[in-house]
Amino acid sequence: MTRQVLETLLVALVLDALANGASTRFAVAGSCPSFCACDTWYELQRVSCTGRHLYSIHTGAPSDVQAMDVSNNTISELNDYELTNIGLSKLKYFNLSANAISDISLRAFDGLLELAVLDLSQNRLHYLHAETFVPTASLRILQLSRNDFNSHVPKLRSPSLMNLAMDSCQISYIPADTFAGLSHLRSLDLSNNLMIQLDSITLQPLKLRQLAITGNPWSCNKLMHDLELYLTGKNIEHDTVCGKNTGPKKFEKMIVYDPHVKYEKHRPSIIANVNTKNALTPRKDLTPVPTIKDASICGNATAESDLTKTLNAISPYWFFVFGFLLGSACATFTTYIWLTKRIICCRRYRERRNNDIQRVSLLQNLWQFDDPAFNDNETRHETRSCPGTPPPPYREVMSRPGLYRSPSVNTNNSAART
Repeated sequence: MTRQVLETLLVALVLDALANGASTRFAVAGSCPSFCACDTWYELQRVSCTGRHLYSIHTGAPSDVQAMDVSNNTISELNDYELTNIGLSKLKYFNLSANAISDISLRAFDGLLELAVLDLSQNRLHYLHAETFVPTASLRILQLSRNDFNSHVPKLRSPSLMNLAMDSCQISYIPADTFAGLSHLRSLDLSNNLMIQLDSITLQPLKLRQLAITGNPWSCNKLMHDLELYLTGKNIEHDTVCGKNTGPKKFEKMIVYDPHVKYEKHRPSIIANVNTKNALTPRKDLTPVPTIKDASICGNATAESDLTKTLNAISPYWFFVFGFLLGSACATFTTYIWLTKRIICCRRYRERRNNDIQRVSLLQNLWQFDDPAFNDNETRHETRSCPGTPPPPYREVMSRPGLYRSPSVNTNNSAART
């Protein structure tokens, strides 16, 4: 589409277009740069410097050049009045595609009154001033494809622009006043972007004849249907994107699902038969009366639907609160059980330790005795143990207290004997 418009415009720019586009050298001594190719292209004096790793447009081209191709280079910016200062004011065709241009000054194209075709595709443009192309009063075709405008779509103003291409520019949204300054625009290419909807109000200031919008993730809602009606009513050539009714998608089916509709659809209808004979005779055209089993199924379905209604009516906030309270209660109960066990274990250990200390103390105090009835060697040998022998059990000490006397008793006996 763009190529045909371009060729038509170039043919209109010259009086006699060559049928096969034959090229002949325009011989001007010392005028063509050594790293460029100079020829005649559609009756236009052209300089081609493609793929030369140029980082600037200062190529040394002659001032009478009408078509210039510096694509596939590394040019990064265009400054104010730069093209006019190097003598390129007679340009009608300028190809700057496949470069690294990220900044174009406001007055970069001032003085190019004859410029009709400008190609800035495949660059790194993120923003353009609205008044950038106002001085180019003859501009007809502007190529901005494969840049990265995203949501910063330039609101250009050009009273002469007729063909604008902004395909593959990562555009997600176009404001309503974006094309208000392009009153003579006839062809617009917005294909292969990220738009989900486009308001017809955006296109109303234009006098479009052709619109390309394929390759976008369109959401076929009312806004898009209104756009289809607007384009059809204005006889604008376009590709239909929402014409086919493909039905709801999976997630849309989940949203619009209503269990009541499904229940009513499959609910058996009960037909009252007045004639008993006809009622007893099975007929194929009547729906069978549901049995007890079917009635129970219907009752379960009704109960489930009521439960679903109840659960849907409960706010998710209450589920969160209930879960928090339940978790807190479980944590408190677990902590109480753990502390209780720890306290019981500590108490038992303390009691056991006190009993052991009391037992050892009692055995130590009652180990020595001084009773004349047990002074014989046999009894002394029986009651007194050798060094290193463990003390007798607590039960034996308590059952035979006569064998074990306290030190106070021994002391009193010794004093009495003295």
